[in-house]
Amino acid sequence: MRIELAALTLSALILASCSAPAPAAAPAEAFNPEDPAVTATLDSMASLARDAANAADADRALAALNVGEDFTFMSGKLILTGKERILAAFHETYAQVHRQAYAPIGQKVQLIAPDIAIYSALGRGSFQDKDGHVSDPVHIGSSVVFVRRDGAWRAVHLHQTVQP
Repeated sequence: MRIELAALTLSALILASCSAPAPAAAPAEAFNPEDPAVTATLDSMASLARDAANAADADRALAALNVGEDFTFMSGKLILTGKERILAAFHETYAQVHRQAYAPIGQKVQLIAPDIAIYSALGRGSFQDKDGHVSDPVHIGSSVVFVRRDGAWRAVHLHQTVQP
């Protein structure tokens, strides 16, 4: 019985060694922190959000950034958490604004990991209130943290700084 078991085991080992080698794993794509496809996607999302903000449309601005319930916003001494709370604050602000005129001066996308990116932008803008008064122009710096979830990019945090 032992001889038969040993022969069977040896036969199995010999057959296993004769089988085709396991296919080589496909080479992993190299991580590119300046991936042009991601840059184009996030530039497009930011452009749509900017157009909506210029039209004083808070709903469209946040929709363009594909924000979720965990979204956070920070500017000056203000920190807001939660999509609904931020949307309500934007509605309150935009209720007094006829339109905005924000134009980017420069922007950059930097991937921190394959599914995490920071979109940084500097621009100049002004706004017109409902009475027709146009504000003095200001510089606006923005940083947006994007995370790719289920294949879709979503803004999870926005920080804005406004300087005269």
